[in-house]
Amino acid sequence: MEYYQGSLRQFAEELLAKGRGNGQMVIVAQLDGAIIKDMNKKGMVLQSESIVVTQQTVFKYVHHPKSKKEAVIPIEQYDLIENALKTPLHIYEDTAQKELVYVFTHPFEQSKLVKVVVHPNYRLNGKTIINAAKSWGFVSVESLENPQFVLIK
Repeated sequence: MEYYQGSLRQFAEELLAKGRGNGQMVIVAQLDGAIIKDMNKKGMVLQSESIVVTQQTVFKYVHHPKSKKEAVIPIEQYDLIENALKTPLHIYEDTAQKELVYVFTHPFEQSKLVKVVVHPNYRLNGKTIINAAKSWGFVSVESLENPQFVLIK
C-alpha cells in the first residue's frame, strides 16, 4: 500500500490533474483517544490509528450531486476536513449505521459544521484494513441533535 506524501488538498488536486489515480491514499490524521477508548469498551481492536482518505473517496466528492446545495466541501477548503479530524469539536457514534461509524465535527459558520464520517477497521478491497474517512460535507448544527448520534467526545 502506497501513501501520498502531502496534504489532502494536494492529493486531491494531483488526482484531478491526472484524471485517475494509482491506488494511493493519504494519511490525514490519527484517531482521537476517545475513539480508541470507546472501541476498547466495545471489545474491538484497531488495526491502525491512522485515518486515511482513498482516491475513490476524493473522486466521489468531486462531482457529487449535493454540490449544488452547497453541502459538499470544495477542494480549495479540504484543510477543513483535516481540521475536523485533527481537532474535532465533537465526535459522535452514528448508531443508525450497520457498522461502527464515527462522526467528527468542526465549526464552520454560525449555524454550520464540517462533518466527516470515519469508518474504523474498514476493509478496502476485501483485505486491507484502514480507518477510512469515507464522507464529508457541511451540515447544520441541528442535524446532529438526532438521537441516532451518541456523543463520544
